[in-house]
Amino acid sequence: MDGGALERVDTVLVDVRASQSGDPAAGVRAAFAVARGKPVVALGLDRDECALLASVEAGAAACVTVDQSIDDLVTIIQATLRGDLVCPPRISRLLQEHLLQISLREREVQRLTKLSSREYQILSLLTDSLSNKLIARQLGLEVPTIKNHVHNIIVKLNVQNRVEAAAMLRGAGEAMAAK
Repeated sequence: MDGGALERVDTVLVDVRASQSGDPAAGVRAAFAVARGKPVVALGLDRDECALLASVEAGAAACVTVDQSIDDLVTIIQATLRGDLVCPPRISRLLQEHLLQISLREREVQRLTKLSSREYQILSLLTDSLSNKLIARQLGLEVPTIKNHVHNIIVKLNVQNRVEAAAMLRGAGEAMAAK
């Protein structure tokens, strides 16, 4: 679609069943990329929560399931033109949970930035379940020095123990890899 034609479009409708990749969200992502802020409505979804959630995450302003009527479609398009997100309540809840998880991971990443480079190095070794003695040997430091660093890591990250601290680093690493 050329840029001039898109200027005359109010809403972009995508039949997700037409996706050749088998990924219902692929068509939504492609449409969203060229929609220039126009709402994208995903058509033809079944009530599969994963496909609905993936479509919204890909940029759909609304999802229309195969069992909805033409009247429903018109109402949904009107709602998207008002700027509303239209999806089943369960998907709204899943989106809220997803956003909460992202927020929690972001806060963990922020806490990790409080660590000094040495503390971060020691925390990385904690993820390998190394003892203070093995960490001290590996870094050429004394065991009491490692204990001090581990204590500081626990305090700065506001966790209960070294296992929680290591889990936080692993979780933050997974979050960064997913970006």
